[in-house]
Amino acid sequence: MAALLSVSFAGTARADGLIIPFIGVNFGGDSGAEFGDAADASRFNWGASFAWMGAGVFGFEGDFGYSPDFFGKTDLGGSSVFTATGNLLLGIPFGGQKGFGIRPYGLVGIGVMHPKGEAFEFEGENKVSWDFGGGVLLFFGSRAGIRGDIRYFRTFEALDVLGVELEGGPGDLDFTRGSLGFVFRF
Repeated sequence: MAALLSVSFAGTARADGLIIPFIGVNFGGDSGAEFGDAADASRFNWGASFAWMGAGVFGFEGDFGYSPDFFGKTDLGGSSVFTATGNLLLGIPFGGQKGFGIRPYGLVGIGVMHPKGEAFEFEGENKVSWDFGGGVLLFFGSRAGIRGDIRYFRTFEALDVLGVELEGGPGDLDFTRGSLGFVFRF
């Protein structure tokens, strides 16, 4: 009976390659809260994720995001941040073999942040970072779907941002990103 249930469950999902262009907004994080009042903030971001999700629970993802105005405009200048991360995905599939399906997932990974702009004293340096989060993949059919997720990014290294050490923390550059993306499934 257990074997029958196992085969039946596995048959409801399939292995998928996914390309997910997304747009989103940055919010939260110690560094974002520290300078939110001082900046005329435009916290939009965009990017793309490239993922493989197996028929079981595990998957892998490469995620690339760009925040063109990370701290907004300050008296020290503007700023932008590029992120590149590799993530391990853990998602539970419900349906989706040929048509509609849904897969909630969690993720954890490691990567780099590349800050740029006059607002950063360490402009142009790659900083090692980690991230975690989760979301939902919703498949409309065999080729398309949407993704909504939220994830938190933080550097390992304590940094000076805008020339001062961040209050209440070691000075890590961090933010939370919420995004919505269109899924190309193959």
